[in-house]
Amino acid sequence: MKTKTMTIASGNIYDPALEDLLQKRDAELKVTAVKNSKNFAQRNLPAVVGDNLLNYTGEIKAGYEKLAAEVFHYLQPEAHFPEAKVDADYFREKVKNLDTEINEKEAHNQNDQNSLRDFAQSSIPTRIFWTVIATLLITIGEIVFNTKAFQVTGENMLFALILSICVSFAVFVFSHMTPMLYKGVSTKWQKRMVIAGALLLVTGLFTALAIFRSSYLATHDVHIQPGYFVIINLFFFIVSALLSFFFLPSWSEIKENAILLKLQYAVKKRKKEIEQLKAEREKIMVTIMERTKVRIRIAHYANYAVERIRKMYFETLGMFKTTNLTFRNDGTPPDCFLEDPPIPDIDSFYYSLITDKTQ
Repeated sequence: MKTKTMTIASGNIYDPALEDLLQKRDAELKVTAVKNSKNFAQRNLPAVVGDNLLNYTGEIKAGYEKLAAEVFHYLQPEAHFPEAKVDADYFREKVKNLDTEINEKEAHNQNDQNSLRDFAQSSIPTRIFWTVIATLLITIGEIVFNTKAFQVTGENMLFALILSICVSFAVFVFSHMTPMLYKGVSTKWQKRMVIAGALLLVTGLFTALAIFRSSYLATHDVHIQPGYFVIINLFFFIVSALLSFFFLPSWSEIKENAILLKLQYAVKKRKKEIEQLKAEREKIMVTIMERTKVRIRIAHYANYAVERIRKMYFETLGMFKTTNLTFRNDGTPPDCFLEDPPIPDIDSFYYSLITDKTQ
């Protein structure tokens, strides 16, 4: 397993309650040190030669050691780093699951995109759009052309228009269905049957319309043979059918396009999901970093506090010596004042951050 160290800007932390405790306890210990120093000085203690300073400052030393213990108990830096390991294991598993899900979706998208390689260049939607537009224009012409014919029924203009729209729309749909049926059959005989059946059906319909139209015009003393109208309607139908045949895709092409369109939608949906998963993973990393910063700040603050306590202790020890020398009757400094002062049993909190470098 490879490891790497992390550099994190820990920032600062400040606890007013703890600061008040440090200042209050330091003041109390200094008062005690001055008081004890005066009492010992009146008896010329410590002895000038061969005495031990700790015999007279043990209470002060113990007081600062207790204060350091209270600081660690208050901040509890030791508890944060086992918690950090629990957090790291939990978040590592979560990130691992997210990475697995992201990789699966990206692999799935890669496979689907291979199938969609030529889909972006597909002209099927454009072909359908322009074919429908062209035939729709023809249908509008037929609607206008047929409306007058249905007025022979004796109904009003609105009824004739609605009836004309229905019939023209049916012809519009049939003009597209016929080429699709033609493309869907395989033998020449079947193709001929499709053409013959379609022409027979629309010719019958157009003949009825032509008779209606001729009858309507006859009421206005205009006499035109129905056959002319049949030819006009057949021309509209054949033009629509030819447009569909040459430009409109077959059913199989439309179905294939629909499948690819669905596949493209699935790819886009997965891309959004991947972005969301990556954002969640980034959020987890930020959370880990922020929690780590807080823990490091607490550790730094604890070490800073105990370092201050050490300095307070040595400062108070200095006050003890100065006061003692001031109030001694013999005016002679004890040799223990020249020795190295007793070191308080105050340890700093040591920690390290090691992360797995598995990627």
